[in-house]
Amino acid sequence: MFTDTPDPIIAVLTEEARTYFAQMTLGYMSFKLCGFAVGRGGYDGTNPVKIVAIDSSSTSLIDQFFPTTGIKVLETIETPTLSTVVANCRLAKDDAVSALGEIGVWAEIIYSIVPSDIGRQFLLAVSHFPIVTKTLRQAILYRMIIQF
Repeated sequence: MFTDTPDPIIAVLTEEARTYFAQMTLGYMSFKLCGFAVGRGGYDGTNPVKIVAIDSSSTSLIDQFFPTTGIKVLETIETPTLSTVVANCRLAKDDAVSALGEIGVWAEIIYSIVPSDIGRQFLLAVSHFPIVTKTLRQAILYRMIIQF
C-alpha cells in the first residue's frame, strides 16, 4: 500500500478565482496575492502517497493547520511573465510541524466596481500533494505558479 507510486502534485484555481480573473480582464476589479496556509488534508489517510480530488468550489482548505486562523504572509511574489505569478510560500523551522498534504494561496481584492468587495480575501488556488512530514527545525519553500 505505502509502496505505491506517489501521485503527482495537483493545483487548481478556485471557481471564485476564475470568475475574478474574468472580471479583471474587463477592468471590473483587481486583486493581489496576500498569503497562504497549509493543511493536513489533501492526501488519502488510508494510503497517504495518494491525493484526494480537489473541489474547485472550495473556499477553504480541508483541514487547515497553519496558521490556525487567517493566513501567513507570502515570502515573495515573482512575475516572470505578464501572465505568470509565482507565490513563494515559506514555512520557517518552527512553523507547521505536522503531516501536510495541502496548501492554499489567498488573494485580496484591491479594486472593484462594487466598493464593498474591496479588502475581501478569497482562496485563489489550492494544491494537494502526497503526505509530507514537516519536522521541527526544517524549513520548506512551496512555489505556487499561477498562469492566466
